[in-house]
Amino acid sequence: MTNQQIFKNAKWIECTGSDAPVFKKTFTAVKGEKAEITICGLGCFKLFINGKKVSGDLLAPNATDYSARDTASLVFPILDDSSHRIYCMKYDITDYLADGENTLAVIVGNGYYNQNKRMAEGNVVFGTPKLCYIIEKASGEVICDENTLSYKGFITDNNLYYGETHDYNLLPADGDFAESTVIPAPESEFFIQFSPADKVSRTLEPVLIEDDGKTKLYDVGENTVGYAVIKCPEKGKKIIVSYAEEIHDTREWYGMKFEEGYQTDVFITDGSDREYIPHFTWHGFRYFKIQGDAEPVRVDVVHSDCPVTSSFESDNENLNWLYEAYIRTQLCNMHCGVPSDCPHRERLGYTGDGQLCAEAAMMMLDSREFYRKWLYDIADSQCKKTGHVPHTAPLMGGGGGPAGWGGAMIEVPVKFYKMYGDKELLNEFFPKMLSFLDYLESRSENGLVWREEDNGWCLGDWCAPNGVVLPETFVNTALYIKFMKQTIEAAEVLGRQCEVAHLSERIEKSQNSLKVAYYNPWCHHYCMGVQGASALAFSAGLGSKQVNERMVDHYKHLGMFDTGIFATEALIGCLFEINENQLAYDLLSNDKEVSFAYMKNNGATTLWENWNGRDSRNHPMFGAVTKYLFMYLLGIRQPDDSAGYEKVVVSPRFVEGMNRAKGHITTVNGKISVEYEKCGGKATVKAFADPKIDSVFEYNGEKIPFSGEREFTVEIGG
Repeated sequence: MTNQQIFKNAKWIECTGSDAPVFKKTFTAVKGEKAEITICGLGCFKLFINGKKVSGDLLAPNATDYSARDTASLVFPILDDSSHRIYCMKYDITDYLADGENTLAVIVGNGYYNQNKRMAEGNVVFGTPKLCYIIEKASGEVICDENTLSYKGFITDNNLYYGETHDYNLLPADGDFAESTVIPAPESEFFIQFSPADKVSRTLEPVLIEDDGKTKLYDVGENTVGYAVIKCPEKGKKIIVSYAEEIHDTREWYGMKFEEGYQTDVFITDGSDREYIPHFTWHGFRYFKIQGDAEPVRVDVVHSDCPVTSSFESDNENLNWLYEAYIRTQLCNMHCGVPSDCPHRERLGYTGDGQLCAEAAMMMLDSREFYRKWLYDIADSQCKKTGHVPHTAPLMGGGGGPAGWGGAMIEVPVKFYKMYGDKELLNEFFPKMLSFLDYLESRSENGLVWREEDNGWCLGDWCAPNGVVLPETFVNTALYIKFMKQTIEAAEVLGRQCEVAHLSERIEKSQNSLKVAYYNPWCHHYCMGVQGASALAFSAGLGSKQVNERMVDHYKHLGMFDTGIFATEALIGCLFEINENQLAYDLLSNDKEVSFAYMKNNGATTLWENWNGRDSRNHPMFGAVTKYLFMYLLGIRQPDDSAGYEKVVVSPRFVEGMNRAKGHITTVNGKISVEYEKCGGKATVKAFADPKIDSVFEYNGEKIPFSGEREFTVEIGG
């Protein structure tokens, strides 16, 4: 929609020279009359009517590629012709209104819109904070215009990464407000936000672990996101709160002094009993420090409102930890409608990390609208002319590779359809999928993907232990083939086979070229058989009995992972597909130095960016394999001809070392749960599927239809 369709005659305004202005308008109303407000504050806003905050939403509206800007000046220049959108919030404010005079107040902060401090990816600024709104009620409209007064605000500094500075001695009096500056509307498309905003999801109790008389150090017991809620009854005190994942990082954050570093908030108190919190950021941390005479009341955990709709528990503590750590990590990286890579250092919607974890997140969380929103971010970032998809969506710079990152344009809509059965959305994205495949073809020579954009990255896999040794061309070509196969399957669902007829020839050409370049026919492996190369080849339709046998031998001997983010997911999926269930389980639960258990045994509560713990300690990408706990160990899978869990096959894979397991997922067609326990060569399986789901229990070739709850006893041997 256009700005005029959303806001009619309302005007956009700003407070010149302020990065966190306060806006105010008085208007008359009749108590109880129906009233709705449509509002957008860029980057983020908080709305109050008669002193009461409207909604529990935080960090609204969701972040997007808001409008055109100079992306050629990014560290990795982007010259794409992309699309832009802005989300607006719509609230029913009937219950907030009083008879007679009412007061609307809005605080607007920078958010992603004016992220003007962390320039690791280059200049990513869209503009300065601005506001527009319209109140529609029975007694007449109230619009945003120059008569909406503004004040420079009490927040003197605010940045997503660095934190905020609040001086509560600068709270405005009526005489401080002046006319706002009317400005042109942003050039963009406007939509009412449908994806969940951030909210306070739960609270944690911090524990004091160190006090030197000047500074207090607290531990919240887990790596999390949000902020400490601080109280200080004295006026004029300077309170400094700094956050970090590790204890040593609270003393020095990336070489910067404590007061100047990332993730630091400063509050100048006013002597009231208010709670001091940042308004326009969150922090990623386990530990925080307080300098000054103040106490934490609690820690508010803040992320997008995507409730957990799954469970997993077994007698293997390593797998239990994997599930819990993945859920925690994924939620920590869901903010402003964007699945991020980490919640502190980068906070970007990397398309590589995001496409890897999309299926797992959709399976285990109520995240349908969250990922529908992110799909449009990916589509907006795509070049209309070339089909190129950059490494972050919304586009905020950053590096990656052509297939593993841009491939989100294929992977996410395909998995979205599989999870939710939304054929209409798949059909909408189908031309964009074809356009991206054409882009990869344009970056290929003789069927092999060789490059991406000029002056940009061209990664293959990422974060393998001891560095990635797989050639980038091998990884990107294997993924290219996989994506072409997925697109052909999508075409069959949509009845658009004629549009993909040319892909079969491309697939054959790329498969042959990949074999010639990277397959050793004497040793039956790809790329020396390391770092999951043969599993990536399997996903490209190049598996064989000999290749699989060599791959299995390699990992049985190694006993742990040697893989990066893409090959880890491909390896576990491949092993389960070829019925090497025991090996897949052994790798998932191994406790050697390259394992999830290594993270657990070293005190982690969230997944790491690197197997050895280097860099971020809160990265979800390796957690993509968590979906296999449900799909194979519990055995909850859809047949190929099903989407949205209209049909399900329950077929647990029993392995040595795990004697009991239970879990559930909640689908668009209802709940599916499986619980089993082994005893004396038999297993008792309790399965439940919502009656709306066409359900079958399958074991050793026998298929038994069931509905609702059913118990099965099977012979498992040994």
